[in-house]
Amino acid sequence: MSDAACFSFYANKIVTTGEGGMVVTNDPSIAARAASYRNLCFHEERRFYHTELCFNFRMTNLQAAVGVAQLERIDEVIALRRSLASYYKKGLESAYGIRFQAEVPYGRSVYWMYAVQLDEALGIDAETMMGRLNSKGIGVRPFFLGLHAQPVLTKLGLFKRDVFPHTDQAHKRGLYLPSGLTLTKPQIDVVCDAVREIAEGG
Repeated sequence: MSDAACFSFYANKIVTTGEGGMVVTNDPSIAARAASYRNLCFHEERRFYHTELCFNFRMTNLQAAVGVAQLERIDEVIALRRSLASYYKKGLESAYGIRFQAEVPYGRSVYWMYAVQLDEALGIDAETMMGRLNSKGIGVRPFFLGLHAQPVLTKLGLFKRDVFPHTDQAHKRGLYLPSGLTLTKPQIDVVCDAVREIAEGG
């Protein structure tokens, strides 16, 4: 699909090392460049001699060991996440104006997060729904804000003429429900009941 891809190992990801990530590629030149950037762009023949601005993205052996141990049980973790997602979907299918994330025919979701999108006819946006869920003691978080709407990038003059209505709509109407691996079905019932109650005007 691309020359390179990346995976995040942030604390709430399917495989985590606390922080950090991984770049994968089948292009040797990209692999060499990534490895160089990862390690302060040391010159190949002269250490502590730098010809480019670079970074220190080195992962410790301890972090790598944590990640590898989780990778060994990734099938078990994904099966649990898919099971919880299925239970969420069943609990929300009768909720008015609530759409649970769908799977595409050519792929299987690992359900890193349990996302819902609110129909415009519901009359409330994600921020309102999150506020009401928070008042019931249910922790939720918003969808990511698009890059085109990030102040740091607009200050740089980027995205001046670009419009991304689907991204804006997703941010306005989408939220993530609790998604920890220790969630129980009774806890999911509480979340689904609260979402349905709010959707029905409660």
